Amino acid sequence: MGTINLPGLFTGIDTNQIVAQLMEIQKRTLNLYQKRQATWNDRNDALSTLENKLSALRTSVRALSDAQKLRAFKTASSDTDILTAETSYNAYEGNHSVEINRLANAEKWVHTTGLEFVEDRVGEGTFIYSYNNKETSITTTATTTLDDMVGLINNDADNPGVTAGLLYYNNKYHLTLSGNDAGSDYKVIVNPSNTETWQMNDTFKNKSGETATMNTKITDLSQFSGSLETGEHIHITGTDRYGNEIALDLNVTADTKLMHLVSKINNALDGKAKAVLENGRIILTENNYGASGISISLDWDPDSATPQSFMTLPDGVGDWTVTQGGTTPAGLLNFAQGDFTLTQAANDSRIKVNGYPPTAPVPEIEVQTLSWSGQAGEGVGEHFHLIYDGQTTGEIAPGADFATIKIALDNLPNVSPGDIIVAGDALTTSDGEMTFTFTTAAGDVSMLAIDTSALTGLTDPSFAETDKGDDGWIRRSSNTIDDVINGVTLHLHDTGTAQVNLTRDIDLVKDKLKAMIKAYNEAVTYIKEKTGYNDTLKTGGILMGDYVVSTIKTQFRSPLIAQTSGFLQDIDTFLNPAQIGLELDSDGLLSLDTNAFDEAISKDYLGTLAIIGADKTGSSTSNTVKFYGASSKYTTAGEYDVEVTVADGLEGHHIESARIKRSNESAWRIATFSGNIVTGDSTFNSSGEPLYPENALQLSVDLTTASEVPFTATVRVKQGFTGAIEDALDRMLKTTTGSIQIDQASAKDTVKGLQDKIDAEQGRLTKRQERLKAQYARLEKMLATIQSQMSAFGMS
Repeated sequence: MGTINLPGLFTGIDTNQIVAQLMEIQKRTLNLYQKRQATWNDRNDALSTLENKLSALRTSVRALSDAQKLRAFKTASSDTDILTAETSYNAYEGNHSVEINRLANAEKWVHTTGLEFVEDRVGEGTFIYSYNNKETSITTTATTTLDDMVGLINNDADNPGVTAGLLYYNNKYHLTLSGNDAGSDYKVIVNPSNTETWQMNDTFKNKSGETATMNTKITDLSQFSGSLETGEHIHITGTDRYGNEIALDLNVTADTKLMHLVSKINNALDGKAKAVLENGRIILTENNYGASGISISLDWDPDSATPQSFMTLPDGVGDWTVTQGGTTPAGLLNFAQGDFTLTQAANDSRIKVNGYPPTAPVPEIEVQTLSWSGQAGEGVGEHFHLIYDGQTTGEIAPGADFATIKIALDNLPNVSPGDIIVAGDALTTSDGEMTFTFTTAAGDVSMLAIDTSALTGLTDPSFAETDKGDDGWIRRSSNTIDDVINGVTLHLHDTGTAQVNLTRDIDLVKDKLKAMIKAYNEAVTYIKEKTGYNDTLKTGGILMGDYVVSTIKTQFRSPLIAQTSGFLQDIDTFLNPAQIGLELDSDGLLSLDTNAFDEAISKDYLGTLAIIGADKTGSSTSNTVKFYGASSKYTTAGEYDVEVTVADGLEGHHIESARIKRSNESAWRIATFSGNIVTGDSTFNSSGEPLYPENALQLSVDLTTASEVPFTATVRVKQGFTGAIEDALDRMLKTTTGSIQIDQASAKDTVKGLQDKIDAEQGRLTKRQERLKAQYARLEKMLATIQSQMSAFGMS
């Protein structure tokens, strides 16, 4: 349908103007809706800005809500050319003297003979090498050049950390192999054959299905089910490379992690092999190539006739993928182990801290003893080899004297003449022992191994460490050391002695408080601006009358003026933020009296940090029922009354009943218990909020004594004021259910509702305008007809 036009050419009446004026009168309702919608859009924008300011405030209080992490230190070194240091929150104030005897070195090997040109071919074969207990190999063809071989090593996806290069010397190019890391854990070994490995078929995962790491707790693994009591442990059994039995137990508690299991396996193997965790699987690798009698089994023992805990572990050969040692020989001519020269050994760094370990008059030496049954024959071609740190001696006759054996060891590239003294029985002695004594400077060294594949008559040869060496130094496979001084990371740069001084970094705490105060004041000022009345403009703020916004300031202000939860007079030094210098003025703005703060932190450093950021730490009035732990997210801070009954039964003392309540409540609630751990009711409502304040609160009970009368305790859970502010902000900003999000959703719904009304009103007005245009068009036509008729009759 065409558009109706009202030109007014015949009548001289501007009907378009008349319709427009009539429509303006009709638009009053539409204009009202649009004005209200603009106001609600402004409210929604204001809520979004407020949300951003509250998020910034939450970020600033989170930086303060863990007292442990507020313990910060300034670190200074007396000689930064020798060492530098950095600290974490779990360090302690003080001064430390660090003496550096040796820096850690990376290992480097050079191919001795070399080739005249980089285009010279190396030949066809297999080159096997290992690094950091990881073995790999490359395969060369008849056309592989020396330069190609460097590329094959460096570009190998399975390269464990070795860089190949070329050294031009004496008119020849020599292949070089360099470890990328320093320390004795990172030796480069050219192997005559492959090394035996054991890899778990199953993968350790947490209960969320993610691959476990070294820090994953045993009880958090998907392989674990039930609940711990007491006495659970993992049996680690098997054999070493010589077939000797190994046996060790790992006691499992709620805090036991996979790193503890891996460490215990390595203790059981005593240096003859190494266990690591990779992609959730334990991988066990022999320390020497060739045939091995090694095996391993892990078994869960709940230590109970009626177990409450269960765990699936690789306890049989079928649970492991085994690569047999010695099944793949190396075969690249002129690139065997003996064709390389060691130019730099992989040495550990050696340090003393505060004079420890003390220098003994005679450092302890290491002695390794080779024992055997039967006696070796001396037939034609019979011989044995000794292996040390992956390097193999030449052939040694079974009846060789000790001087000959010592020379064979001295000829190894990683042994200096005189490092090892040989004594005892010859292999031709029946059921004998041969000892290998390392020099006093060697300290704790790698285990020797013996290859008796070319001998007859000898049975069950095995090495054992009969005296462990100690050279009087702390040794680490790195020049960055973070596990000697608690919370301090040392970076070693040179030999010598330097002092490391740790002082409290009070300014860092102040800066974090000032950042919180700034964010707090910005939020308060914005709320006041948007909810108050402007006397100059005679207008109210866009959020005036918004109930949610009017209560927000009160919620995050309350922790600043109330007594901090869990803190008690005569027990704690400070009870509220005002006592450490935080002040609110008449406008509700926050400030810090730095003099008062300095005085408070000088009086009680840890007490000041606690009032700021105690993170659900606890204490108990009882020696039998003690605070064990609490959830920083779910447990409510405050005082709790606890009663626990310990009974005597067939299996000994056990918890018979437990109950708990807030000290200001009258009704008790039943608590759950497992072993000696009592846990508060940890159920949640449909919104995911704890039903009871003691959610995830845990208490440990001393089961040594049984009593018909319940043991009682008052347990305090402390939370600093910043944690309380953070909790309040979390409730406000919680996705979908937070008060700010609900308020924003309400504003958006109102905007949408008004838009629906606007759309409907615009539709009505469009129809009304069309009707008016039609009416005036008919009027125009009628007037035009009358005017035409009057002209026909000569009427003017």
